[in-house]
Amino acid sequence: MSFSLPNEEADLKSISEFKKGYPHFLTQFQNLASSLLNFLSSGGVTEATKKELLPFRKQIDQEIIKTIQIAKDLNLELDEKHLLPIAKKMLVQYFQDGAPDVHRIEFVIFHKSFESLREFYIVGKESWNVIKHAVLSAHISDENFKSEAILEYRVIPVLKKLESLKILLTRMAYMLKIEDQDKIFSTKYTKPQYNESSNYKLSGVFQEGLYTLEEETDDFLPSFSSPQESSQSSTNEKVSVKEVIKQRELKSQDNILNTSGKMSWNSNQHYYFRYEPQEYEEERNLFQSVINMDIHMGADEKALRSELIRSLTSRAKNQRSAMELELEYYSFLNRFFQFCRDILMMSIGIPESLKYLFFYHIGAQHFYMIVRKFLQEANTGYLHIRSSDGKKVSKVLPNEILKKLVIDYWKIEILPFISEDANNLAALKKIIEFVDQKYKVVSQHAMLEYENLPDDIRRSKPKVQLFREHMNQWMGAANIIVFKRFLKTAL
Repeated sequence: MSFSLPNEEADLKSISEFKKGYPHFLTQFQNLASSLLNFLSSGGVTEATKKELLPFRKQIDQEIIKTIQIAKDLNLELDEKHLLPIAKKMLVQYFQDGAPDVHRIEFVIFHKSFESLREFYIVGKESWNVIKHAVLSAHISDENFKSEAILEYRVIPVLKKLESLKILLTRMAYMLKIEDQDKIFSTKYTKPQYNESSNYKLSGVFQEGLYTLEEETDDFLPSFSSPQESSQSSTNEKVSVKEVIKQRELKSQDNILNTSGKMSWNSNQHYYFRYEPQEYEEERNLFQSVINMDIHMGADEKALRSELIRSLTSRAKNQRSAMELELEYYSFLNRFFQFCRDILMMSIGIPESLKYLFFYHIGAQHFYMIVRKFLQEANTGYLHIRSSDGKKVSKVLPNEILKKLVIDYWKIEILPFISEDANNLAALKKIIEFVDQKYKVVSQHAMLEYENLPDDIRRSKPKVQLFREHMNQWMGAANIIVFKRFLKTAL
């Protein structure tokens, strides 16, 4: 992506009003736009000035009314109650399997919101530039009145508000991994790229260091240097005083896991993980409405249907409390975590002596991504929730519960077995060697799979596109996450 690094501190200050939500911004915009419309017809403007503005009033009024109406419509359009059913229907347009998932739905809603706001910005900027030009073109004898009362106090503030929206949209586009920043405000439609570890909520836009995060989709770049490229001075680099203070602040927050070490290469974002407490509690409340839970370790479709029928007709199961269901679900997830660990160990070929360090360096964030991928592939871990009116049943994969339990699992099953080896670069190099060996084997297999495709399929699309489409199948989705975490080799 061709994103230039902006002055982030200034940008975050500029978009701070969006912390109150899109409706707040749109309401403020309407108020500013209406103030100009009302002012031009009020007693605050002399009759002489009104006559001087008359040739331009129709155009000015039309542009103001148009943008006010769009802002009003957008307020309704961006309401989550309106967007949620649309996002669910559109899942299949974004994801081939169309599988319902809370995080995927958030991604679709985030992109739909981005598109609506982007369209508003393009129209609004054009309209208010027209208004500004019309005012400048008007032959108003009182130049101070024109430049101050009209332009400085009533037109420029609207344009500044639109500029803050542009900054917000630029950050949203980066989160959506939309390529080519220069075309964001000119193309008819944008193509986002989904990332399982991204926060697709408005709050994610305000994340500091947004443009320095290194979770790219099409390569396997880790945040630390590869052993071949690491100089002795860089590998022995200590964390700055500022970073130490930041780490201490993070450790004081119960919802944030901080596993950072003493070196710069094990003190980056991969050694931090968090969940959102409020959303976690909201997901816990779902157990009040659970009618079934997919808590198998992997089963065929026929067995799943039989189990679903038994669960819906089981009186004993239906009479269990929300707490009992929650505990059973948590127990299943902990068993599934162990299952994922065993699979990864065998798949990558990590020796027993390095297993804890291997998972320490993978990090809780990537382990969460791997677990989600395994759950989705096995069609398990879903909660079946009955709607409040009892008419609908939806499948939910509770992401914040999953994150919270991964953090708890890390504290119990991984971190107690990590000592000063966490800062041992030689051990990290050894792990990278094992991962690199696996990558070479898997890459060769993927090349063979490509060569075995029918000629007409190979001719139908570029090689890179076919690899992207079949990458999970040919290389293994979990393997790819590990490769992304450790290697600097791209497909």
